Amino acid sequence: MNYQIVEKFPTVEDYLLLRELAGWRIQDRAAIIKSLPNSLHCVCAVCDGETVGMARIIGDNGIAFYIQDVLVKPAYQRQGIGKALMVKIMDYISQHAGENAVIGLMASKGKEPFYLPYGFKTRPDDELGAGMTMFWKTDKPK
Repeated sequence: MNYQIVEKFPTVEDYLLLRELAGWRIQDRAAIIKSLPNSLHCVCAVCDGETVGMARIIGDNGIAFYIQDVLVKPAYQRQGIGKALMVKIMDYISQHAGENAVIGLMASKGKEPFYLPYGFKTRPDDELGAGMTMFWKTDKPK
């Protein structure tokens, strides 16, 4: 299989499809249109003109980076695309992160080992507490 990792944003339709195929919550279209271009950096895996994967970074571009939406279509998984996306994302971070910058992500259940080679630690551990998440409007306090 011949694919390229390209610095670009996915279309809204490609983004929605990648999330759906991953079994993730579907986001509001208007929020996607607003949010994607506000990412610090985004890369897509493209095979024969089709977007088959993506990864993006959000944050302040200096001391806080958050890796978001590392997604690969199921038919293209286990072929090195996710690793290639992460290499590009980590290259960007290495060029922009200040000393002691915090790089965060939330791994899907069972996907934690994928991120270990990039230096991420599974939480909680002896040093760090558990990561936490809230889905606005679904989980917000009343």
